[in-house]
Amino acid sequence: MRSFRTGAYCGAWIPREADRLTTRARIEATLREVLCDPDGSLEVNASGPHWIGTRAIGLSYAHDENTVFLVWTPDGRPVGVDLEPADRQLKHSITALAERFFHSSEAATLARLSEPERTVAFLDLWLRKEAVAKLTRRGLVYSLAINLDQLEEIEFEEPALLPRGKRAVLAFFKSSTR
Repeated sequence: MRSFRTGAYCGAWIPREADRLTTRARIEATLREVLCDPDGSLEVNASGPHWIGTRAIGLSYAHDENTVFLVWTPDGRPVGVDLEPADRQLKHSITALAERFFHSSEAATLARLSEPERTVAFLDLWLRKEAVAKLTRRGLVYSLAINLDQLEEIEFEEPALLPRGKRAVLAFFKSSTR
């Protein structure tokens, strides 16, 4: 496990096992340790870790094929996170995916970019939309349909510690204090 702490949030990177139950147990053990959870306020199930205690904790997680990224805010500030391999290859046309899933203005912007720029911009937009879905708890359908440029109440940040070959983004509500 590699962990870090900033002024606003904490995080941990842990290996993802082939077996889901082993990964879930590792997530639970890591969070119980770092969150000092003697009263059992942490619940880890098929939909991920959830904090159900009286102490305010913002909690989010993301994973790719071999890594789990856990993020928590000790002050209870809501957080959303997403993670992707930096070299992720998409099986379908980025333009077609953007036209199908993103806001029309975002798809148009992507279509005007060169192929290498389009790939990077698409993945950046996808990361942000997934993080918004987790932050707002409104789901991916909601965050895919909105134009992120019009979300004035949300700010994005790259994590303080990012393993080689990974891209990740955190989403926070601006109105919350740091």
